[in-house]
Amino acid sequence: MKIQTIKKRKDFLKGNASPYAAMNSVIVQYYSRLDDTPDDTSIKLGITCSKKIGNAVLRNRTKRRLREAGKIVLEKIGKSNRNYILIARKDITIKIKFCDLCNDIEDGIKKIHSHKKEN
Repeated sequence: MKIQTIKKRKDFLKGNASPYAAMNSVIVQYYSRLDDTPDDTSIKLGITCSKKIGNAVLRNRTKRRLREAGKIVLEKIGKSNRNYILIARKDITIKIKFCDLCNDIEDGIKKIHSHKKEN
């Protein structure tokens, strides 16, 4: 399944009220789009990286790492018709090993899926 990108601010703001899992290297948010677009069954991924992370070079590198790790994990365990938002953490997301970053994202998503009862 192809993973699409969240681009609109309103879609990121919906994630603020959604369940989340704060892992060591990343914060994972997740919400369902069942009400908005019932015919769209794609998985959408959004990346947030504030200026606390560092200059533009560090922020872009961090976003690239999160985007790639998110795609790898969501292809395995992502649920269709859902939005996932990954938020970078200062000084950790950029320095952690890539496999550990993937494991943190996977653990966060599993944690959220287990807490939220859905169809």
